[in-house]
Amino acid sequence: MKTIRTIVVDDEPAARSRIVRLLAKDKEFNVVAECGNGQEALDVVRKHRPDLLFLDVQIPEKTGFEVVAGIPVDRMPFVVFVTAYDRYALKAFDVDAVDFLLKPFDDDRFRNAVEKAKRSIEMQSSSRLTGRLMDLVRNHMNTTSTYTEIFVVRDKGREHQIHANDLIFLRAEGNYVRLQTMDRHILHRVTMTNVQDELDPERFLRIHRRFVINQEQVSDVRYTGNNEFTFTMSNGQQIVSGRSYKEQIAQRLRDRKLG
Repeated sequence: MKTIRTIVVDDEPAARSRIVRLLAKDKEFNVVAECGNGQEALDVVRKHRPDLLFLDVQIPEKTGFEVVAGIPVDRMPFVVFVTAYDRYALKAFDVDAVDFLLKPFDDDRFRNAVEKAKRSIEMQSSSRLTGRLMDLVRNHMNTTSTYTEIFVVRDKGREHQIHANDLIFLRAEGNYVRLQTMDRHILHRVTMTNVQDELDPERFLRIHRRFVINQEQVSDVRYTGNNEFTFTMSNGQQIVSGRSYKEQIAQRLRDRKLG
């Protein structure tokens, strides 16, 4: 069983010891370090590369948020913030924290945070394994694709993997492209033209200057007049095509590759 390497950061020794004692009840956790200030926290994170960080917000030298900001993205652990002040809750989730423990918390509330952390770590491991297995399968079948099958996007200190098959549509939003799946969306800092070049044109179709759709995720398509089509996607969202895209959409319909 792989243990979850954990660091506990709190400037109050009693509070720090309690977290360590509670973690000791679960054999999946291995507390590799404890510390009481922000600078020390940064040092031990760089040294031990933990999976999980229990982090007090108000600590000497650097705040908990400054600690998170100082951790390199490729070494960012999952974070459970611990504090006596609920005004920090929103900011904690803005930096993608797993949970926010408000002191004083009871054992049940702590266990709830621990279970959230476990699920997050398990999902990350599963996603990485899935990516590796897909690579192995492609290599085994001697298939080489010039198109991107997995988008790796960094957002709020986290690395996210989005499989091309899971994309329902892509939408241009300023300097970003929104990658929309059934259960979430994430912003990717790239132009629509560049990201379209990475996608398999047999599966993805530009229907508007702001939209590229995954044709395998189209539930229904109707011509609504005035050179426009209305696409109903698998998540229920309706997208109206741009008038200048009528011919390429019509050609795709004639080829029976859409709808």
